[in-house]
Amino acid sequence: FRALFAPLIIVGKANVKLVGLAVRNLQPREISLLDNLAEAGFKPRFGSIGPRSGIAAGLLFERWSPLFLETAISIRGSQRHIGGLAIDRGNYLLSASYMFQRDAEPHFWGNGLNSNENEFVAYRRDRQEISLAGTLRRSSVTLSAGAGYQDNSVRRSYDNDELEIVDLPDSIKPYGVDERTKYVLFDLNAGFDRSRFTGFSRTGYYLEVGSALFLGTDGTDSDFWRVNGQFTGFVPVNPRQALALRGIAEYNQGYGQGVPFTHLAVMGDLRGGRAYRQNRFSDLAMLAVMSEWRYEVWRELHERGRAETFFLADAGTVSNSFRNMSLKQLRWSFGLGLRLVFESEVRWLAWLAFGRDGAEFSVRFTRVF
Repeated sequence: FRALFAPLIIVGKANVKLVGLAVRNLQPREISLLDNLAEAGFKPRFGSIGPRSGIAAGLLFERWSPLFLETAISIRGSQRHIGGLAIDRGNYLLSASYMFQRDAEPHFWGNGLNSNENEFVAYRRDRQEISLAGTLRRSSVTLSAGAGYQDNSVRRSYDNDELEIVDLPDSIKPYGVDERTKYVLFDLNAGFDRSRFTGFSRTGYYLEVGSALFLGTDGTDSDFWRVNGQFTGFVPVNPRQALALRGIAEYNQGYGQGVPFTHLAVMGDLRGGRAYRQNRFSDLAMLAVMSEWRYEVWRELHERGRAETFFLADAGTVSNSFRNMSLKQLRWSFGLGLRLVFESEVRWLAWLAFGRDGAEFSVRFTRVF
């Protein structure tokens, strides 16, 4: 195991060293500022905030409940700013919010599976959304419904060295590039959770299904509806080993100009293909299965955390409909990874996966499933 996971262990130790250097070099004034922010009700956040965002840092403010504010900016220029009200009464949650999201440098490879890994275009997407939602919780069942308004625009990315989607010929330019799309949307979702966390691993299963209707407004000649579902199950083998499975399905049906390229079903990275880049494949329909065989390799002396290795195998495909999918079209991912779990939370994980595009290495600070 030491030889097999040497690359992952080296990267893990490097991350720890970088964090240690950052903390050690903090000046007393900076430490005092962080303490004051925490006392004022601000909580720091780190991680990804969108496709190819890179590492982002943010702050969440919840002290004046039910008011909440959150802001985050990434190293590549992506942004997310959310503000609103959230009334949580245990069995039900009511929320109203405004969000501005900027994805600074995502990539688009085209529709379907036949695109080349190195033939992509870059773009920048700005999205504004006003939403009102309600959630009802009863034992293992969660029901939620919402309505909102969404405004989308696509512009040049922040990376001037790449081919831009706005420069494509009109004959191959996807819908949603030159048009500013605006939608009134309605969604309905249901979840059934029979999972629990025991002994540093999750057991049981949970199921999620949802549907959303997007109605074009203010000159947007596009309507579409979406249905999606996800099943996740955990099968313990013994206290040190477990099998985790996840299945994802999504279908979009468009009318008028159809579904903008920014709203297509996608596969890649956390969406069914960890050997491929984020949003590598896109189309109207997506179907994927992800699996992990997890094995504990180290446990902390006081039973507060553990490290586990996992072997992964993913398979998935995209198409314009489920009827046109076949086993021959599957894109496979195989690989191995390492995960650190402390106090029932995944604190760090990394994996190296292999597929048709070659190898893909990823580091995360949150769980995949």
